[in-house]
Amino acid sequence: MKSIALAALALGLGCQREPAEEHRPPAPGGGETQSTPAPPPPGPNPSPAPPAEASRPAAPPLPDPLPGTRRDVSAFVGTAYRAAIGDLDGDGTREIVLVDPAQLRVVDRAGRAIASIAAPSGANIVTTLDVDGDHRAEIVVGWGMNREHKDAPAKVVLYRLAKDRLVEETIFSPETTRAEIVAILPWETNAIMVAYWESKYLVRSVVLRKGDSGWAPTQIASLRTATTYVRGDLDGDGAPDLVVGRVYGDAKGVDGDAFVLAPDGKRVPIPTLRGVRSLAIADGDLFIGDGWHQNYSQSAHGRLAWVRHTSAGFQAELVEDTAGQYAIERIVPAKIDGRTALVTQGSQYVRVFTRTDHGWQGLSIAGPARDIAIGDLDGVTGDEILVLGEPSVVVGLDQTSRR
Repeated sequence: MKSIALAALALGLGCQREPAEEHRPPAPGGGETQSTPAPPPPGPNPSPAPPAEASRPAAPPLPDPLPGTRRDVSAFVGTAYRAAIGDLDGDGTREIVLVDPAQLRVVDRAGRAIASIAAPSGANIVTTLDVDGDHRAEIVVGWGMNREHKDAPAKVVLYRLAKDRLVEETIFSPETTRAEIVAILPWETNAIMVAYWESKYLVRSVVLRKGDSGWAPTQIASLRTATTYVRGDLDGDGAPDLVVGRVYGDAKGVDGDAFVLAPDGKRVPIPTLRGVRSLAIADGDLFIGDGWHQNYSQSAHGRLAWVRHTSAGFQAELVEDTAGQYAIERIVPAKIDGRTALVTQGSQYVRVFTRTDHGWQGLSIAGPARDIAIGDLDGVTGDEILVLGEPSVVVGLDQTSRR
């Protein structure tokens, strides 16, 4: 059965996670929908909330039965709250990385243990990247504070799999009063981008480059509540663009926004509705999880927007304002039967959106999740979706799953 394949997006797909902030809601299933045209794009920092008639409706139930081929992996996932998938030993087979409160573990696709190491604190970010270009992915973890480790320092650690053990290298330990890593992105060979809270409201982004004397940071920017990043070529000029998403604006009470951040610091605004919680690039287009509002219980919406660069600038189109959701926390590009797809982790659902002749079609495959990861977990061409939830499952989809 043909299943989801991960889009080849070395620049366009990074890893980001929004940390807890003053008004972050608790992390908490919908049938199919078709995209509809959005109203005229708002300005770069819109302020009005949706009108009363557009208030968020109640969450519909999950499809019954749930779609796709499904394998319950709760037994080996356990209490893991972070996951990633990558080829860690260069043999062409993907391994699964899991982080629970006690340890970081590597298992094969059947769940058999390969290696483990103690978790020093809370895993804010976990991703797999071929940092040094040797065709073996490294595990990159942004460790820091969470509910169980409120006094933990922030640090970025790179782990290499050496047969049955993990070799760790701490590559960055920023001095900060708010020890949370919010983003890790690929940059170039022996270089990655890291963003972290440097204070209560400011997020600093840096590029870490490996030199003869170790890893050294070069600052990109220090921005208020800039918790989401993605990098890729949006305008077709052959150069990657760095996109920044913010949950709130430059002052208290100001809505969040998104923009391309140029090397000279200039901001090119991108149309959004209020705050932004997630970003992704697929096929040269930008996808945004916006609609965030400080009063999330009443005014926040879990919107997915599709943004394209034209001769007139950036143009936005609504893919879906998902009923019952107040946030889209992650957007991960993928492929289904050769078509571009997006896997979203929202406050109520994990949904898969695929291209149609008339826009996008969404399908719920799981309810609230702790995390998601995408990779080939059956040895057949194409990838599956690993959902950490209740239960934890590996889901494979093909075109028949969506009828």
